[in-house]
This record gives sequence, C-alpha cells and structure tokens, in this order.
Amino acid sequence: MSAFKEFFQFGAPTRVVAGHGLIEGAGFEFRKEGAKRPLIVTDEVLRGTGLVDKVAESLEPDGLELAGIYDQVPPDSDTAVVEACAQAARDSGADSFLIVGGGSVLDTGKAANVLFVHGGELAGWEGIFALPRQEGDEGRQIDLAPMCAIPTTAGTGAESSPVAIIKDAERQIKFLILDWPLAPDVAILDPESTATLPASIAAATGMDALTHAIEAVISTEWSPHGDAYALHAIRLIRENLERAVADTSDEDARGNMLVAANLAIAPTGLGASGIVHSMSHPAGARYGVAHGVANAICLPWVIEFNSHSEEYGGRLVDCAELMGVETAGGPVEVGKALAERVRELTATLGLPTRLSQVGVPEAGIAQLAEDAMGEGPTLANPREVSEEEFVELYEKAL
Repeated sequence: MSAFKEFFQFGAPTRVVAGHGLIEGAGFEFRKEGAKRPLIVTDEVLRGTGLVDKVAESLEPDGLELAGIYDQVPPDSDTAVVEACAQAARDSGADSFLIVGGGSVLDTGKAANVLFVHGGELAGWEGIFALPRQEGDEGRQIDLAPMCAIPTTAGTGAESSPVAIIKDAERQIKFLILDWPLAPDVAILDPESTATLPASIAAATGMDALTHAIEAVISTEWSPHGDAYALHAIRLIRENLERAVADTSDEDARGNMLVAANLAIAPTGLGASGIVHSMSHPAGARYGVAHGVANAICLPWVIEFNSHSEEYGGRLVDCAELMGVETAGGPVEVGKALAERVRELTATLGLPTRLSQVGVPEAGIAQLAEDAMGEGPTLANPREVSEEEFVELYEKAL
C-alpha cells in the first residue's frame, strides 16, 4: 500500500472533446472559449493535406472570422519561429490561437501566445510557474488568449499540457515554460486528424506517449491522480499502438491512441517525468533526433537503471503487468523484463534501437551527459543520477 504523499498538486484544466466528425465543429467548440478572430497555427505539410482548410471552413458558420494562417512551423521549432508566429498574430489582428499539428506546432502556438500577451523575449519566460499573476505575482493567474488545439499525432499530449518546450538554436538547448495558462482551453481529439500520419511517425509518437506514462508512474512527482491517468494510458497503448502502426486506416486504434497520449501527459505535464526526457532533449537539440525516437531508444536503459531505486523501483510492477510482462521477482527483475518488452515493441514498430543509428556520435556523449544533468526532469527521477552515470546510459543506448 502506498503512503499518503507529503504534498502534490494535480490539474487537468483543458476541456477535451473526442469523437468522430469533430473537425467540422472546431469553430463551434472554439467559440465557447471566447474566440472571435483566431489565427490558425500549423505547418506547410499538414496544410497540404487539406485538413487545415477543413478547420478554417468550420469557423464562419459559427460566427468566427479567420484572422490568418501561419504555416511556417518546422518539425523542430525554435525561438525565432515562436517570435514570428506571435508577430503574425499581432499583424493579423487575431484574438486567439487555433493550433493544428504535432508537438512542435502545438508548443510553438502555445509559446507564441505567451509573447502575444506578455511580450518580451521567450527565453525570459523560461521556468516553472513563473508567468505573471495578479496582485504582485501572488494572485490569480493572468489568462492567455483563447487557445484551441487539434493534435495530428498521438504522442506529445501537448494539446492539453501546461507546458511548451522550445529549442534555443543559439544555446543548443531546449528549454521549458510550465504554467497553468499554457494549457489550451479546448482540445479536439478526432481520428480524422491523424488519417495521413505515416506509420513511422505514429510509431515514434506512440512511444513518446508510453514514455510519458511509465515515467509518470515511477517519478518522484507521482500522484494518485497521475497514476489513474498514466496507468490507463499504458493499457490503451498496449491495446492500440501496434494496431495503429500496422494498419494506419484503423480509426479505432488511432482514436484510442489520441486518448492515450492525452491521458499520459496529464501527470508528466506537471513535472512527473524522469531522465528519459533528460537524455532525449539534448539528443534532439544537438543532433536533431526525433523526440519519440530518442525516447524509445533510451526508455529501456532508464527502466533498468531506475529499477534499482529502493523507494520507487517497485512502482514498475503496475506498468509491467499492464504491458503483459511477467512480474515475478523483485523490482530489478521486473525492470529487466519490462525493459526487454519495450525493446521488442520498439523493434516490432520498425523504429531505430540505437542512438548511433540516428546520428549521435560517440564523441558527443560527454556533452550530452553534461546537458542532461541540467535538464529539469533529472530532478524528478526516482534515482539520483551522476554525470558519469549519464555517460554510461548514453553509451549503452549508443
């Protein structure tokens, strides 16, 4: 039986609307949040699929006026893109953000909203619960402009999280802004939004969602509420990820993966994370490794590392059971079996299993380990980790 935690806070402030045929009703849902003249934020590839046009056409029948479409978000967005997006919102006279895309697009739109409302330079808002509040920064939060998010991948859960992670190209890092106003007002989960998603990206983003869920359960920042979200997310991922990748026309599997990703981010978005993310962020910032791929590669090695935690290693048992793994023995044996199951799943999905396969050189490990030590999720990992141990983990994953 778990002890009553000394302290935790939990919230899931985004209204989630899920089902079929909801893209045509995006304007209807967003109007309820006070939007009148939204800027659509997306990328060029997605715009070419026709999905963005369908979203735009949903606005006028429900009394909204399209301010414009900003479609210049790259796969790995950075501060310059965020600033350009915020400026596009100002120039177009927008009053809200309707964000359609994967994790990079969603985080760009959310971070642009911060600049749109509060101004300044984005790096100046880096931190946790550091956005301006009323009454000398001690009162109620100051809302951002209305936000609606339509995810087109099932992985990051950024459509509901109060977090934006943005690359700073000059410093070669990714930094985090976490505060309640960053959570979109409404998220629309419709499997139509992932209809054109290639199997390889469905696989990588699905492994991102699995990483969120497992790290949430074993993090020092775990909570009973977070467990409820994360453990059901693992159940849905086990039942649907391989189906969604093997047959990209399977709407039920794609829809359930959208729900799984949305559930998995609830605890992680509030800091219940760990060193898989500490290792993945530098790999993405320095070598452009896709976030979901980096997570898939690093996750099993970190599971084995964390299974040696006396206080938290036993929490892996619930994760293992839901993944269909034998749970006989102690936490170390369970961790080893769960890690092996994750490796098998990664290989079955056709993803790379080594960092060296995705451009990370052995000569870069020392710098990556140094970067990982400075990552926020390192503080919430269930087992304290040294820079030397990060080197060892990167070497194993290489």
